[in-house]
Formats: sequence, C-alpha cells, structure tokens
Amino acid sequence: MLGTKVVKWGNSLAIPIPKRLAEVVGLQEGDPVAIETAKRGIRVRLNKPRVPTLRELVARITPSNRRNSVKTGSECGKERVEW
Repeated sequence: MLGTKVVKWGNSLAIPIPKRLAEVVGLQEGDPVAIETAKRGIRVRLNKPRVPTLRELVARITPSNRRNSVKTGSECGKERVEW
C-alpha cells in the first residue's frame, strides 16, 4: 500500500497518485476517472471505455448485420494480402 496526502487544489481537494501506482494501472494525465463512495471511504477507478478484442467483435456478427463483399477490381499496387 502506498501512502499520500490530500492537498488543496483551488477550492477543491486533490489526492496525488504516486507515479509507480499510476504506471501499474495504466493511468495517465487527463484520463477520466469515476469517484464513488464506499463503505469505509471512497473508491477511484479508471473510467476508460474498454477496447473490445477481435474475438468479441467477431462474436457480434449476425446474419442481419453482415454485409456482402464489394468488388474493387484487381490489385494495382502493394495492397495484395496473402491469407
């Protein structure tokens, strides 16, 4: 557990987050956070939207949202992909 002190910041209070802790959770300046009350104090959590994995995105494909392929012609540069 890391310790820190509450500091005055304008008309508000702020809690500095130690660099080591910010690095562990991937917190960066400007990131949105949610502050909630908890039984014995407050809880601060990252409020970043989670980026879905490719597997999760593919699982969302259904017959109703699937589109047909589009013919664009033959390759004319370096866009050829070997699958």
